[in-house]
Amino acid sequence: MFTSIGQEKSITQQIEFELTKAIRTGSYLPGHKLPTENELCQLFNVSRTSVREAVKKMSAKGIVEVKRGSGVYVSEISINSASENLNMFFELSSDEDIILQTINARLILEPTLAAQAAKSRTENQLVILKDNMAAMYKCDLKDKKKETELDNDFHRTLLSIADNSVLELLLNPIFNLMPKFKSIVYAKPTDGNLQTHKNIMLNHHENILNAIIEQDEQKAREAMKIHIIETQTNYKSSIKNK
Repeated sequence: MFTSIGQEKSITQQIEFELTKAIRTGSYLPGHKLPTENELCQLFNVSRTSVREAVKKMSAKGIVEVKRGSGVYVSEISINSASENLNMFFELSSDEDIILQTINARLILEPTLAAQAAKSRTENQLVILKDNMAAMYKCDLKDKKKETELDNDFHRTLLSIADNSVLELLLNPIFNLMPKFKSIVYAKPTDGNLQTHKNIMLNHHENILNAIIEQDEQKAREAMKIHIIETQTNYKSSIKNK
């Protein structure tokens, strides 16, 4: 089942690689127990310390679960647990290029999402989107935290209309990154430009919403594309002027 340990990686890395490969290939299924620490030491001909470090790293990644007094079990990987790992990655990342790449990813995915929303939306979902727009107009200009939440809610509502758990896995962590994006773009005192920025954002949301109301898929796709390009432009400008 396992290949012999070589010298290209550290012993801990090699043990982790071999165990992870065994899980991926189905040798150990979710919920199944891995060999004991002693058994792994014998299988790999390594020390307890190396095995423990490898298991610790796998546990931190959510691949296995260590049950004290029972053993090490393959984790039940779910959409939620996978999403949590992505959330942590985005939250801890300080790379400005990561934010730009996430905006580029939105440019690929969200126009299609808007078109799907135009096709599939219900009257109840339209009410939610209209209520969101009303709250956005009323939101205090200086309350960027609330504005970001409402902005995200608008996009998450479109995501919910698609009713696709894989898209939720991909996009929810990206939406969660938006507060960091907003803090970079608006990391300056209120200078009169914030209202202009807000009006532009509201206009984009109105165009998207109107297309969805009309069930015009192409119009919704194009309106979302223009919106994300505006977001992309604002972010590039903000980091350029730092």
